[in-house]
Amino acid sequence: MFAMFEVITKASDGELLVALITIIVLSLYALVLLLKRLTTGPVSPDPWDQETAAKLDDVNTQVLCHRCLVPNEPLADFCENCGAPVGKYTNYLPFPYLFSLGHTLRVGADGEYNRSPITTLGYFLLALGEYTIFAPVYWYWLFRRMPGKTPATPPA
Repeated sequence: MFAMFEVITKASDGELLVALITIIVLSLYALVLLLKRLTTGPVSPDPWDQETAAKLDDVNTQVLCHRCLVPNEPLADFCENCGAPVGKYTNYLPFPYLFSLGHTLRVGADGEYNRSPITTLGYFLLALGEYTIFAPVYWYWLFRRMPGKTPATPPA
């Protein structure tokens, strides 16, 4: 490792400048390729017909909850049955966002999600970002139902 620092200290300012410019140019080229791929990537067709697409675009179409599949009013922010966020803009509005975030963290503490290392890590880091000094309290509730513990009962 120290040999690398010796090479850097022996290199002239001109060589370091050329290396830095090369790294910047290659990084910008990779960024342009990524943006080009994201904007012009293959678009998959919708798996439904034109009639279903028209019904989905209608403003008065009832919204189904993604957790309990109960129909809700078109302008509802949260499911009337289970409280899950169902509104189109719920996570963008400051006040309803707090309830949406609370629902997400409550799902993690209740254990009603597909437990995998990635989702558990996500709940762990989300709690750290949202609760800071109170995160250990949430982590207790998060980890109390890990594998080998009693599973949570699903909502009725």
